[in-house]
Amino acid sequence: MNRRSTSSAKRDDDAFPIRIKLAVPPNGLGKRLDEMQAWLKSKLPREAYAVHSARMVGGSAMAVHFLGIDDATAFLAAFPDVPLATPPGW
Repeated sequence: MNRRSTSSAKRDDDAFPIRIKLAVPPNGLGKRLDEMQAWLKSKLPREAYAVHSARMVGGSAMAVHFLGIDDATAFLAAFPDVPLATPPGW
């Protein structure tokens, strides 16, 4: 019997209760992505967050997973210009 290992995205989806999905523009996030990664590394311990690509209708997205709502809120406050990925019709 073949067993498939669980992907890191699935494990993180299960392990981190808070997830923020950000819309990625067609030309990418560029320098903003570097700034977000630097912020995460400087403000939070590595085991307090995870970052993965995500699906979004009509475009690309990234998911940032957090253990706590305070960390997620601080992240959003630091990057208010990055649009959230929202479901169709919102």
